[in-house]
Amino acid sequence: MSTRPNFEKQAAQLETRFQEALDELRSLRIRLREADGLADRTRAEISEIRDEWDSIHYRWWMAVLAGVILFLFAAYVFYMNLGWYADNRVLPMSSDWLLDQLPIVNVVPLLSWGWLALHIYALAMALLYYPRKLPFLFFLLAVYLCVRTIYVFLSPIGAPEAILHMGEFDTLFPLVAGVYTFQNEFIFSGHTAIPFLFALFFETRLQKTIMLAGSVTMAISVLLTRNHYTVDVISAYFMGYAIFVLSRWLYFKFVRPLFLAVPIPTRSDG
Repeated sequence: MSTRPNFEKQAAQLETRFQEALDELRSLRIRLREADGLADRTRAEISEIRDEWDSIHYRWWMAVLAGVILFLFAAYVFYMNLGWYADNRVLPMSSDWLLDQLPIVNVVPLLSWGWLALHIYALAMALLYYPRKLPFLFFLLAVYLCVRTIYVFLSPIGAPEAILHMGEFDTLFPLVAGVYTFQNEFIFSGHTAIPFLFALFFETRLQKTIMLAGSVTMAISVLLTRNHYTVDVISAYFMGYAIFVLSRWLYFKFVRPLFLAVPIPTRSDG
């Protein structure tokens, strides 16, 4: 009997194994190139972060940062006191055309945990990539807090009808109710405005896109849960932009020159 068919079968099997080995080798080389590329990108990211921090004049930077954090703390005390006052008022509930058309959907966890995730991401990016702009960021948030507190204090309208109270449908907000958030604070929407402020603050397209997407998601969510009126969401974008422009003008016109004019003592000064 001829052994040629067996040889051909073995040759075919060997050829198959050889092709599989070549495919695995090619795949391994691709993964190695990807790993090298990831390592290069990581080194570049670390180098960028280091360069940003190395460029800071630390004594001046710490002085400005301490000043604006003090301002932020004062704005927060202002917010808490007027927030408590607003919660003691009995205000009329209402609705609007768009709310009447939308279904009521319980996405309260998105408003709490998603909101927290956006804050963590934004602050982490600001700390890593924008250390020189941190004083301005805290100043921006303080101005926002002051302006919104005045709106909350002067607003004569209570909660939308059929509101899904975040304190009742979630575990996070009851922990900060009466401290970081209050029942009668509607115009304008902080859930919408703050991610929008971060989008204006950041410089790269990716960071801006993430924060804008977060802002729009929050805007839709507060409407579906009836935690804000439609005008609150619309106002958040106009007021957010106005607050950003106002904060930038105040900071670079008055705050930054004020600290630049004050000599920062060094060790040699005694």
